[in-house]
Amino acid sequence: MIKTSRFLAVCFAGATLVLAAGCAGGNGSTGANGIPAAAQSAKSFRPFSTTSKLYIANTTGGVDVYSTGASPQLLQTIKTGVPRPGGIWVDERGTLYAVNVPTSSYQTSLPEYKPGASSPFRTITNGIVNCSYVAVDKHQSIYVTGVDTSSGSFFLEIYPKGRLSPAQTLTIPHPTISAVRGLAFDTSGALLVGESVYAKPGVVYRLTPGSQTFTNLNLQNAPGGDIAVDKAGNLYAGTGSSAGTQAIAVYPPNSTNPSREIAVQNILEAVAVAPDGELYTETGGNGPPQISVYARGSSSPMQMFDSAAGGMGLALSP
Repeated sequence: MIKTSRFLAVCFAGATLVLAAGCAGGNGSTGANGIPAAAQSAKSFRPFSTTSKLYIANTTGGVDVYSTGASPQLLQTIKTGVPRPGGIWVDERGTLYAVNVPTSSYQTSLPEYKPGASSPFRTITNGIVNCSYVAVDKHQSIYVTGVDTSSGSFFLEIYPKGRLSPAQTLTIPHPTISAVRGLAFDTSGALLVGESVYAKPGVVYRLTPGSQTFTNLNLQNAPGGDIAVDKAGNLYAGTGSSAGTQAIAVYPPNSTNPSREIAVQNILEAVAVAPDGELYTETGGNGPPQISVYARGSSSPMQMFDSAAGGMGLALSP
């Protein structure tokens, strides 16, 4: 299931979302001591098992940082270096990585931020061309996906720890009209690449450490390519569309069939999952972007609130 307007922009990479974005931007600022009243619509608050922070990319500029728990607070809005962030990632050390999605005004870049910082301590530009998603493994190697505008093919750039230039560029397979929608790691450390496929079920590919070959997981009934993995190895895969039913399918470790599905209201934009299986989703469509939080194993949100941000990226700190 595909959100047509955004989907086609990504797939036909030569134009709109053929990605560019630069390091210009305003100063980072600390948000109000709470969710803005105009953006707050919380319900069913309950105790949470996680104390991590929630990061939300705003494609109009900036990354919003929220506390998690029974009463989420807008803690910080990072502006410097992120004029149009797309995919974001927070590694085990709490470092934030953001891929700036390009436009005609911005050059693509990958700024990195230490925990709590409002300005990047370094920015990678070499190899960051028409890129959209980022992931960082336990060895601090950086993986960035992009699209070749001349051929429409997808690529993966791999940056070993400390490198400012990619050591490898791999071609990501894709069937027909499709779009990379997310990255995750399974419990073995293999990289997973999720793709939405136009008018067909989604696809998730696996790349084992040191390999150059992507393997199709052949997931059955995969809604799409927004993906996340919890500590137990459960894979969450889902993509919304502008019409019809949206859902997230949950696949147990080593299974190609989902154990359950989670119905999603509105159009799914991004997913993130805490190690204990607490699930966060961002949905768009009519009105402001909405964040929904699901307890482990639940198919109904225990908490929902509107966010001033909205776009391709959602991430949790350790």
